[in-house]
Amino acid sequence: MEILVQEPIDLSQVADLAAVGIERTTPTPRDGSKWHVTSLLRSGHRIAKGDVGYEDNRAFPDDILAIMALGRIWETTVDCFLTDYADCRGGLYVSDVESVTDGIIASLDGLMWLPDMGWMVAETKLRYTLNENIPSDHIQQVRAYCHCADTNLVCYVSGHISTAPPTVRARLRILRLTRQSIEECWQGIINTRDYLVAQGCGPNDGRGE
Repeated sequence: MEILVQEPIDLSQVADLAAVGIERTTPTPRDGSKWHVTSLLRSGHRIAKGDVGYEDNRAFPDDILAIMALGRIWETTVDCFLTDYADCRGGLYVSDVESVTDGIIASLDGLMWLPDMGWMVAETKLRYTLNENIPSDHIQQVRAYCHCADTNLVCYVSGHISTAPPTVRARLRILRLTRQSIEECWQGIINTRDYLVAQGCGPNDGRGE
């Protein structure tokens, strides 16, 4: 992985942009009857620990779902920032992009096009730590999305909240991933799906609840 761009984000500017807002449609509700990239990635971690089952959002307790909802609020706010970021550079940002590859749904936070770089996957994360190292599961997620979007570039935006000390910061990074790592990740997702099918597990099978 290579970091091509790395810069802090002015959160006051983000707040101003969010106040103005952008035109957007309501995202399509998640279809629990289909395979999803993130669920298969989590399932792969479960299988590695000896726990065979399809990991769907239905398995999360209410407090975790509430934290995830806060992350979605952050994503919506960052959409305003990325729309302005791309526009100022003569580019384009499209939020909430869904694609289907090999029968697996990938729900991208967005796609961004910049004149000097081309198309890239946009991924937004809200983290409760000041540690700005990108977690390996986030890297796996964007690798999968890159396969679906046919690119090896990622615009990774992370927000960081801390109570000790009380502070908030955000950073934008544009990453270039290797094609080999992208394809190996996708093959792992396919292998996970095929293994779950062989074990009689899958979406809406009742074993993820």
